[in-house]
Amino acid sequence: MSETSYYGPTAWQPDRDSSPRRRGQLDQRSRGFRFQWTAGQKLSKEYVSNVVPGDFLETWLPGQDEDTNWYVEEGRGEERKRVPMAWINQESIRWATLPGSSWRWLLLKVFAKFTLILGGVGIFLASVAVTLLLDVSAEEKRQLFLEGFLPILVYGGGGCALIWGCVSLIEHLFPSWIYKDPKGPLWEFNRRTGLVTAFRNPKKKRDAGQIAWQSPFAEFDGYVHTGPTHQGLPLYYGAMVHRFREEALPLTDFQAASSNDEDHKALWNFWLQYMDSTAPLPDIPLFEPHRHKDPVTAEHDKRIGRNPRYWRDMDEATYKQKTDEMYKRCLKVFSFASR
Repeated sequence: MSETSYYGPTAWQPDRDSSPRRRGQLDQRSRGFRFQWTAGQKLSKEYVSNVVPGDFLETWLPGQDEDTNWYVEEGRGEERKRVPMAWINQESIRWATLPGSSWRWLLLKVFAKFTLILGGVGIFLASVAVTLLLDVSAEEKRQLFLEGFLPILVYGGGGCALIWGCVSLIEHLFPSWIYKDPKGPLWEFNRRTGLVTAFRNPKKKRDAGQIAWQSPFAEFDGYVHTGPTHQGLPLYYGAMVHRFREEALPLTDFQAASSNDEDHKALWNFWLQYMDSTAPLPDIPLFEPHRHKDPVTAEHDKRIGRNPRYWRDMDEATYKQKTDEMYKRCLKVFSFASR
């Protein structure tokens, strides 16, 4: 199959992205939409090859097989079958996430664990401070511990430990109670067609899988937005915004909001590489089983003599070194000092 026939007419090519707006099209975005979605830092569409967020290498380890689909069960009885809901491959990345009920279980477990650890450390430090600094008798210190710290430790800590243990036990014995199938996909980036698709809210059964909007990647720009945490510290998150229609896609499902903006600039850099139909796929373990199925990537790998099992045959120590190098490279390329 030739490259021309493999990629569609809307497949993204950076060299023809300078004037994506078609003649006669006006900016249809309202002032409120622009204020919400274009107030952040606009990112360039020039990218650095093979630079991705460092946690990609921690999330998708070597050893990936070719079947990277997320399957769900559909139908009943003899008609019941497994169908792909989401996937990651050389053609497209279609993303889905766990339903809200699953996240409530997992967040409850994390909250209980965090509270138990933080509370335990706090009580320990308070006990040490009382012992060293409070000028009272040993009996009074003992009474303070028994009547003040111990009830908090038993009732508060015990409750958190019970919640943490119960959810962990359910997660181990009955994982289907927590890890339920998603109702539908959220979005899709298609390298082969160059289209970005957003799906309707999967929480509503009748809307799950229905397309909300679909536009060429060439018509979007990347932004990094900033919002404050409860403590007033900056929190960064990425988004892509259509240049003249009210279409925007927050990218927090793929890269959670964080205290630094390098992660989100690296994510936008990843999307530019992935969607560029004139360049090979990013060379990371996630795509290694699929590289030979993409014409541009296959030709590139053949030309440079790339080992098709480069990542899969790598030892753990070398892989950890590569992961650390990726984090440092992201920091160097996208840090404030390099702007």
